[in-house]
Amino acid sequence: MRYTREDGCRAWLTYAQVHSDVVQKILDDFGSAEAVYDRFLQDKGKCLKPYMALAQIEFLREQATPEAMHLMMLVMQREQMGIIGMDDARYPDMLRSIADPPALLFYRGDLDCLMGKCISIVGTRKAAPNTTDATFKIARELSQAGVTIISGLAMGIDTAAHMGCLEGGSPTVALMGCGLDIDYPVSNHDLKERIVAKGGLLLSEYPPGSPAMPWHFPVRNRIISGLSRAVIMMEALIRSGSMTTVNHALDQGREVYAYPGNIGSEWAEGAHQLLRDGASYFASAKDILEDMHWDDVAPAPSTQQKAALPPLNDTQRKIFALLNQREMSYDELADATGFDAPTLSGELTMLSILGLVKSLPGKTFGKV
Repeated sequence: MRYTREDGCRAWLTYAQVHSDVVQKILDDFGSAEAVYDRFLQDKGKCLKPYMALAQIEFLREQATPEAMHLMMLVMQREQMGIIGMDDARYPDMLRSIADPPALLFYRGDLDCLMGKCISIVGTRKAAPNTTDATFKIARELSQAGVTIISGLAMGIDTAAHMGCLEGGSPTVALMGCGLDIDYPVSNHDLKERIVAKGGLLLSEYPPGSPAMPWHFPVRNRIISGLSRAVIMMEALIRSGSMTTVNHALDQGREVYAYPGNIGSEWAEGAHQLLRDGASYFASAKDILEDMHWDDVAPAPSTQQKAALPPLNDTQRKIFALLNQREMSYDELADATGFDAPTLSGELTMLSILGLVKSLPGKTFGKV
């Protein structure tokens, strides 16, 4: 992977670990991360005093040395780690609509797997064996229907969700509460590597070397729900990290499904509370697919078929990502993309020639 100086400076800025809207304001005010870094070196960090605490400026100062910057970029290169911001065409469109989108995201793997239909599965690390088995089965069946499963790479429900998705043939996405070079939990190192090898994706707001801290995970959970069309709660306490994901999902207008679980088990309290509050009940993947109107989704393409897809430019990628979610009229595409008529018409024609998009009655378009 090739990096620009701007990539390195963006990565450096994340070491301050300030709120995402502060990071975005800094980038907007200075024009680029490079400009922030150069000014920081010139005035020894005084330029950032209006934006963050002295302790956070000190974190940046420690990472601003040539040696520290070089080591950081070596780690990113070794891990094949990229970084994207909200100004990047490949930044996930689903995240742009949430109240607190991450200003910068580190990634490993294929960002294109977020272009399809995505559902999150969340739950406790201490799930009952029968609920873990049910999670694996539901994730596998959704995956076989072409749905990408998003979860948090923790033990228990998360691990079962990722493994079930891999078994079903679709890529899976893991949101991590630490740097992408950190194995957390250690026991899931092989699963991490398998996710990437099978065309999936690892994502994190946290820079290389960042350990998994307790407060990272509730913040991370808004991204899990933000990337998803729906969130499935399998099993968790009423007061738990998984329930924060559900709360984010409700705030973001996502669908929420709750698995009935074991009546009387404290670990099923969260799901049962959600059902009492009006969450959708389900007993199988088929229930979810029908409710989401995805029961006609084609099976996930094979690795060979994915590799055969033609390369897309940023404009085509944005259009294809929208049509991967649902059929849209020409006017809806124009509003969603902001493209002028010649650009939109030309790219739709090219996507049609490539065999990726089809024209439907009523000046409507959908994916092939």
